[in-house]
Amino acid sequence: MSKSEQKPNKDVEKESSGQEEEGWGNKTQFLLACIGLAVGLGNVWRFPYLLQSNGGGAFLIPYFIMLAVEGLPMMYVEMAIGQYFRGGSILSWQKIHPSLKGLGICCVIISSFLCIYYVMVIAWVLYYLFVSLSSNPPYTGCDYTDDACCQYDKTLYYWFAVVLKATPDMSDSGDGPAWQLVVLLTLAWVVTYLCVFQGVKSTGKAAYFAATFPYICLIILFFRGVTLPGAGDGIAALFKPDFGMLLTPKVWIDAATQIFFSLSLGFGALVAFASFMPYKNNITRDSIVVACINCGTSVFAGICIYAILGYRAHVTGRSVDEKVFGTGLTFIAITEAVGSMAGTAFFAFVFFFMLFNLGVSSQFGTLAGMVTPLYNDLKLFGNARKELCVALIAIIFLLIGLVFTPGNGEYILGLFNNYPVTMPLLVVSIVESIAAGWIFGIENFDKAIRDMTGNPCPVYFKICIKYVSPLLMVVLLIWLLVESFMVDPTYIAFTNCNPDDAILYPNETVSFTVEKVHPTWARVVGGFMVFFCVVPVAVFGVMKRLTLDEIKDCIHGRRVYQIGETSNKNGTIVDSPVTYVASNEDQVVIPQETEEGIYANESAQ
Repeated sequence: MSKSEQKPNKDVEKESSGQEEEGWGNKTQFLLACIGLAVGLGNVWRFPYLLQSNGGGAFLIPYFIMLAVEGLPMMYVEMAIGQYFRGGSILSWQKIHPSLKGLGICCVIISSFLCIYYVMVIAWVLYYLFVSLSSNPPYTGCDYTDDACCQYDKTLYYWFAVVLKATPDMSDSGDGPAWQLVVLLTLAWVVTYLCVFQGVKSTGKAAYFAATFPYICLIILFFRGVTLPGAGDGIAALFKPDFGMLLTPKVWIDAATQIFFSLSLGFGALVAFASFMPYKNNITRDSIVVACINCGTSVFAGICIYAILGYRAHVTGRSVDEKVFGTGLTFIAITEAVGSMAGTAFFAFVFFFMLFNLGVSSQFGTLAGMVTPLYNDLKLFGNARKELCVALIAIIFLLIGLVFTPGNGEYILGLFNNYPVTMPLLVVSIVESIAAGWIFGIENFDKAIRDMTGNPCPVYFKICIKYVSPLLMVVLLIWLLVESFMVDPTYIAFTNCNPDDAILYPNETVSFTVEKVHPTWARVVGGFMVFFCVVPVAVFGVMKRLTLDEIKDCIHGRRVYQIGETSNKNGTIVDSPVTYVASNEDQVVIPQETEEGIYANESAQ
């Protein structure tokens, strides 16, 4: 049997040259940027709710199991692929096989949807941050209105009626964009741009503050929270175990989805960040550190939040078991509790400034991960300066984001949050695990890890990447698909209360909101967004599909890549030539160069 002929992929080397122009200032910048990307608003306003409503302390069992079998392996895959192939999400996956180019494009599209709406949440946080600078924040009273409903629930009324100017229906935009929100949305984009415009150089510097200051705020809130009356009841409600809940499938599904989304898997940002690291870097340790810090932060944030909610229950008489999360937790429940503390202005500022930094660090991380493949991989902007390209993207996204500023803006934002960044992310991560474990091959992946770190890929990770993680994510995807067909999507609409009820029955439950089913047009728009996110995987999967022989080689693990880095004449590290030299006893596969590189193969007897 003759030896297979190996040829470097000249197209890949040419495409990758731009990647060498950037780099992290040091490893600390990389780790802080990854932590800032992963640790976001969901750690503060979603995890505590899931923990308290899914069995308390018992929920930590499925949560950490899912971290071990789903979160860690997939974070490891994304970071390792980025560091090894030295490209953004498009180029890195395409180097494994041309059919995977659509996978990277999907990552870019999903990240785009997230960037468009996530910055609106930052604008809302800025609104509260600025009004909290007053010694007597307006949400603590009703001096600005004569509406009796405000007296019943000050913070809820302020959120819906003043900040959002919410309408009673998703199809009703009210008086159009609120100018305050337009200004704050613009300011949020300016801050994001300043963190990203020079690529990882500016992102790394911004991460020093944006990723670390939230922990200072959490520590302040922790010590203040645990010293408040009722704090013990709140923390007890959070962790009180109900092991019977572990028999409920939804608890395990919630644990899996929280791990998946909180680690920012599937957006392509981790791939892009890792691509700027030195080739010889212990990416195994980095991925474990980032994942563990993220999950530890969620638990710590939960303690801080529920200590404050316990105090709220003590002061207002509301039940600490009241289920609140998302904007309801941040802008209503916590705001109400902070508003009744001594030193309201200071602690409100600390809380909202923490949320601002959490939001910004996740936002600029996601945007940087989206810009990298567009600018470096696809060369979409030609030779234009990156600063101008990022500015163009920011302006386009800002204009689209104006749809969130009218009275129905929060309802529209819910469409962006529920459709393009749920099931499409699962589809992306399933394909990623198949690409790494089967198409690239787990043995080639192991060799790449050995070459980069000097140590083999842990056997546990190899088993999870190839078998456990994709199977688990397929089950999760099927569950979400079935649920989407069986349960009508709904949203909470603000209808305000009946003023007579608020006056005559001040101690009774007065309703401000009503749950409504999404209108038909909203479902169509949501379905289109899902389709738009996943269709590139199918399109490129068909156009550049694996041949039958290649599929057989994937199944039997016979695809072999030339592993290792090479240097050009100037000694600068460039991409490893990706070669396909799979063979068996009967044939030798010789790589042939085409416009697609070295992936088109021809058998020689």
